[in-house]
Amino acid sequence: MWQNLLKTWLVELPILWLFLHKKDKFLSIVVIGALINVSTWTFLSYYYYQFGGNIYLLEILVAMVEAVWIRKLWPVSWLQSLKVSFLANTLSFGLAWWGFI
Repeated sequence: MWQNLLKTWLVELPILWLFLHKKDKFLSIVVIGALINVSTWTFLSYYYYQFGGNIYLLEILVAMVEAVWIRKLWPVSWLQSLKVSFLANTLSFGLAWWGFI
C-alpha cells in the first residue's frame, strides 16, 4: 500500500516543483510537498479502504485540501494553488488508474 504513496510522490512532487521553483528552494518544496501528500494520502487510503465510497469525490476533496496547504505555505494566489493541486492530483490519479505507474 505504501508503494502507492511513492508513486504519488513520483508524479506530484515534480509538478509542485515545476510551479513553485521560483518561490522556494528545491529541498523545501520536496519535503513540504511530501508531507502534504502524506497528510492527505493517509486520509484517502483509510477512508477508501475502510468505508469504500466514491473515489472521484475523495480525490476532489484531497485536491482541495492540498490547494489550501499550497496557498498557505507558499506565496501564490488561490487560483494558482488550485491549478497546481488539481493538475498534480489529476495526473497522479489518471496515471495510476490506467496502470502507467
